[in-house]
Amino acid sequence: MDKTLRDLLIDELHDLLSCEEQIVKALPDMVKASESPDLKKAFEDHLKETKGQVQRLQKVFKLLKTEKKEKFCSATKGLIEECKGVLKDYKNKSPVRDAALISKAQRIEHYEIAAYGTVRTFASELGLREVAKLLQETLDEEGNANKKLNKIAEGGFIFSGINHEANLSEQDDSQESIKPRSRPKKASNHKNSNVLDVITAIPKKIKDLSKAATQSKKSATAQKASSAKKTTPTKKTAPTKKTAPTKKATQAKETKSKNSNISDSKKTDESHPTSAPKKTKGGSSKG
Repeated sequence: MDKTLRDLLIDELHDLLSCEEQIVKALPDMVKASESPDLKKAFEDHLKETKGQVQRLQKVFKLLKTEKKEKFCSATKGLIEECKGVLKDYKNKSPVRDAALISKAQRIEHYEIAAYGTVRTFASELGLREVAKLLQETLDEEGNANKKLNKIAEGGFIFSGINHEANLSEQDDSQESIKPRSRPKKASNHKNSNVLDVITAIPKKIKDLSKAATQSKKSATAQKASSAKKTTPTKKTAPTKKTAPTKKATQAKETKSKNSNISDSKKTDESHPTSAPKKTKGGSSKG
């Protein structure tokens, strides 16, 4: 009977379990071989993650109700052998050896990213949501580990990468006068104190600059307000405009005035009555 997609998924998961178990054994040697404190810490952190990934795979097998079977991943063995070859080719700790270790470690990371991406897709296709979710968690961890190695190799804004330091170390051997970005000497405990001092001082420097800028802004605002208060002229109140009387109001006023004159006239007549003319015997009145 032909194997199913579920059979293929389980077979690939056993291959990955062998891969992770081999990496757990190999990472301590890579930690010891690293000169850079950042690279050493990155390998130490990924060692913890890899142990967790082994436990996650064992949980996946329980969800699939499948017993663990012995399977050896030959591809991982070859990749780890290349890492061991770096220690033989570069016997002394140096930026160049660190760059070589990153190169080999990233090959392992890319192998794991491809493998976990495949089994995650198989699980999704089979409707195994919980299994797919667990595999996605490991896939995310592998992707982040690879990005971290990229950053250590390429460097950042306030520190040079291992690739640049490796290039400078070659220039120092051939021409001591050429040092565009000199690499600080490391103490015996491998702590880069110069970089740490710079990083520690940055927040305080930013705080001081921010405080100075705030004080300067407040002073400028107060000075501007004071100047504006002295030069601003006092506003004169505009005279109130008299409202022109409407036509209707004018007519009403005239009518009222006429009525008042008539009333005054009547009062005058009443207070001064005229005497009726006296008639004479001949019928004419006397003046």
